[in-house]
Amino acid sequence: MLKTGTNIKKIRTAKNLSQQAFADLFELTRGNISSYEENRAEPKLETAIKIANYFCIPLSKFVQEVLSVNEILQYNGDKLLEDEGRIINLQMRDVPFISDTVYMRGVRNELAFDSAAEFPKLVLPETSNNKLVAVSFNSNIAHHQALPDYRMNDVLVFEELTRENVHLCDGKTGLYVAGSEIMIGQFHLSGTTIDLVLNNFKKHRFDFAKPGHFWKLFAVYAHEKG
Repeated sequence: MLKTGTNIKKIRTAKNLSQQAFADLFELTRGNISSYEENRAEPKLETAIKIANYFCIPLSKFVQEVLSVNEILQYNGDKLLEDEGRIINLQMRDVPFISDTVYMRGVRNELAFDSAAEFPKLVLPETSNNKLVAVSFNSNIAHHQALPDYRMNDVLVFEELTRENVHLCDGKTGLYVAGSEIMIGQFHLSGTTIDLVLNNFKKHRFDFAKPGHFWKLFAVYAHEKG
């Protein structure tokens, strides 16, 4: 579970800011801040980046660790960086991003869904040694009916399925990309066989000889409610 809501409340309290004053810094509403602090919603990725940048807190610490008041006060914050796209964190990486635009281009056969080098990039914390790919969820992507109730534009981050993590995938959400096909299903293990299942009629069998096609859900950045 992400720690953004807890940390927003701690930062706000340490800086003696009301929910409204904090919201005004980032063009949000007081209701947004309340929902974050009560863990009823998560800020979207770009909002989390803006908050972390504003207070000069490494993004990975902001979203993954509960910060102490002393840590918050030690950061040299209280100024918005001129370049909001710059992330103050040495442990970051560029992650290929299947945005809505990329999805539509793939559907039109203008690019292949397994051609990650052509995708735009998201800058995300370096929290996995495996390759990552991010997907902007939309209901047009073929997906298993038992998936959690993801909302439009939730960002799902997947890590490549490897010999080191394949034993962890049974029953987990997975991504398959190949050519013009993309689907989000559930992994089913039976003996030495691993299938990514979409429904009773469609599935793909995992093969170590075909790297870059199968991915396991690693993290979710929930799109904030309006």
